[in-house]
Amino acid sequence: MNRRISCVVALAVVSLAPGLARGDDEAMKIAVKVTTEGAATFDTLSASAMAAYYEEDARLSLVIRSNEGLKTEFHNGRGEIEKAYAKIFEKPETIKSHNDVKAARLLAPDVLTIDGTFDLNTLKPDSPKIPFHQVRVKKGDKWQILSMEVFYVPAK
Repeated sequence: MNRRISCVVALAVVSLAPGLARGDDEAMKIAVKVTTEGAATFDTLSASAMAAYYEEDARLSLVIRSNEGLKTEFHNGRGEIEKAYAKIFEKPETIKSHNDVKAARLLAPDVLTIDGTFDLNTLKPDSPKIPFHQVRVKKGDKWQILSMEVFYVPAK
C-alpha cells in the first residue's frame, strides 16, 4: 500500500513539474529584469529614485553585524526608506553594482519573491556580496517592493 501511494505521489510531482518550471522561468525573468534595473538606479546614487521602487507603506529591514552582534534596522514607509538610501549614499563614489538572483517565485500572478546577492561595487575586488530577500507586488506594469530584507553580516 505504501509503495502504491509513493508511486502516485511521484507521478503527481513529475506531471506537475513542467508547470512549476514554467512559473519559475517567468519569475526568474521578471526578477532578473527588475533587479538589473534596480542596480542601475542604485549606481546613480539617487535616494529618491531608489525609494520610488517601494510601495508607499513598504518596509526595508537591514540586518547588520556590529561589534555588539546582529542588529536590525527597520525603515517603514517610502519616506524613511528614502532617508536610509540617502545615508547609504552620503559618501559618493563611482560604482557598478550587480544583483545575482538565486531564486524567484511567483506566489500569485501579482506577488513575487526574490532571493539573491547584491554586489555593492563590481569595480572593487573586495566588494561585499550582500544577501537579500524581496517581496514585490505588481501595480499596473511595475513590480513595486513591498518588503526587502538585506543582510550585511560579514564574518567575524
